[in-house]
Amino acid sequence: MKTKSKSQRVYDYIEELVISGEIKPGERLPSEAKLGEILNVSRVSVRAGIEKLSAIGLVRKKKGGGTYVNKPASDNYLSVFTPTLLHNTDYLELLEVRRALDSLSVQLCAKNITEAGLRKLNEILREMEKLSEEDDFFVLDKKFHLLISKYSKNRFLHNVHLIIWDVIQKALRANYYQVTNRDRIGEHRKIVEAIENQDQDLAKIYTVRHLEEIIDTFVCVYNQESHQEAIRTKK
Repeated sequence: MKTKSKSQRVYDYIEELVISGEIKPGERLPSEAKLGEILNVSRVSVRAGIEKLSAIGLVRKKKGGGTYVNKPASDNYLSVFTPTLLHNTDYLELLEVRRALDSLSVQLCAKNITEAGLRKLNEILREMEKLSEEDDFFVLDKKFHLLISKYSKNRFLHNVHLIIWDVIQKALRANYYQVTNRDRIGEHRKIVEAIENQDQDLAKIYTVRHLEEIIDTFVCVYNQESHQEAIRTKK
């Protein structure tokens, strides 16, 4: 394996601080001296790493005032499509798209996730395990899958996932509640274990299986409701 340059170590460290939420948009990074001390590198390496981050727009330097994480002009530049999707999306079609995109996200996540990311996934899993039947699973489910897409470290892919969950939350939440997996905690646990083991293939298998069970359950519910509606219409 190729050894990372010192400036790349700085780049990766700061990127992880931002992705994990330890440093939020608008907040200031640790000083160059502090970063050098933490990572045991020179200020020259720190500056080089920060320059790379500045070049992609993740941070900005203020003259004489340190370096700050950029606030995006929009949380998601693809969100312009959301209003149209709110009125023109079928839940089954959305699930089929999720099956494809989630499988890609989890493979990239298994490849790129950090120790901090794994801790966050396991924290969400523990929160899920504490839920009672009356508690709302949606919030943690959304948080779980969006964290996986975030640690895919593919920003375009993550933005698409943000739209998908926004559409579910605003327009298709009733459909979401129609589907209850028999072992939703166990399915999420298997996904996390595969990610921890950096097994991309197994992570994909568990994710696809998870989505296919949701799809199959929803189709059964939909067909049953359609049948009942047909009976009512005939009366």
